[in-house]
Amino acid sequence: MHQDNLLITIQQEGPRITAWISSSSPAVSDGPKQDHGYGYLTGPLRQRGLEVTVEYGLSDYIVDVALPDGSSVIISPPQEPPSEDPEFPESWTVVRHREAAPAVYEVIYDSEPDGPDARHGSNVSSLLAAVDARLDQLGVPPRPGQHRSSRERAADEVLRRAGFISAISFDGERYHRLPTAMTGLAEQRQMVTRAFTALQADGFNVLCDSALLRPGTPPARPHEARLGDVLTTQPDPVRSPVAPAALPASVPPRVSAALTPSPSTGSRTVRTRLAAEALQRAAPPPARPSTAPGR
Repeated sequence: MHQDNLLITIQQEGPRITAWISSSSPAVSDGPKQDHGYGYLTGPLRQRGLEVTVEYGLSDYIVDVALPDGSSVIISPPQEPPSEDPEFPESWTVVRHREAAPAVYEVIYDSEPDGPDARHGSNVSSLLAAVDARLDQLGVPPRPGQHRSSRERAADEVLRRAGFISAISFDGERYHRLPTAMTGLAEQRQMVTRAFTALQADGFNVLCDSALLRPGTPPARPHEARLGDVLTTQPDPVRSPVAPAALPASVPPRVSAALTPSPSTGSRTVRTRLAAEALQRAAPPPARPSTAPGR
């Protein structure tokens, strides 16, 4: 799909209401078994052409990113002492360092309680945004599709004004969702209807579950459709979206790790989940709706 002819899909995924911009590119990890639950970090970083490894540190796994200038970036949860709840660490620290001359030691991100990014706590989206921003400054090539079109940014802003917040899925994809605390049906319908109406007004193609809209909401324009509705107009082969299959509930990942490697400490697998947005861990993560025929 051309970036100027975006499709925004609003739908219910388990307990969440999400909005996906169809032209966003997925981030896929090349070594899921070796990532020990860190695929949501290693995937986006490897897409930038970086060598990424997951190693065992003092108390858990850490992510080690080798940069072209010879320095390394270490991504780790709290250390010394480790998190009181190692399964759901409450913060992250990102450090760039190089021992060889010229030596480098730089704190890129610190969301510990007394850190400059404490307001973000365990939020992985903020963590990735900070890492990406620093990599951009260091001249690391962007991942394919990282430079988003003006229409994508405009859709982001419309969704934000309507009450949606940005998030990153288990495999690193960008999407939007209503706040988890917003559980009232009337309030959810109000937010979804606001987004649906505003996106239509700005000329976006919108695919939305009609059950999520307030009763009496005007129907979609001919080039748009709502999930669960039957199109009565002749489909446009270029602009008409293909309804995606039902998607599973989102389960953003969380892990705990350690900062300094320790060869004397044994390995163990870490279950993953975001502490701030904890949901049922058994469900698989959301997948981006496909608009390509036959998918």
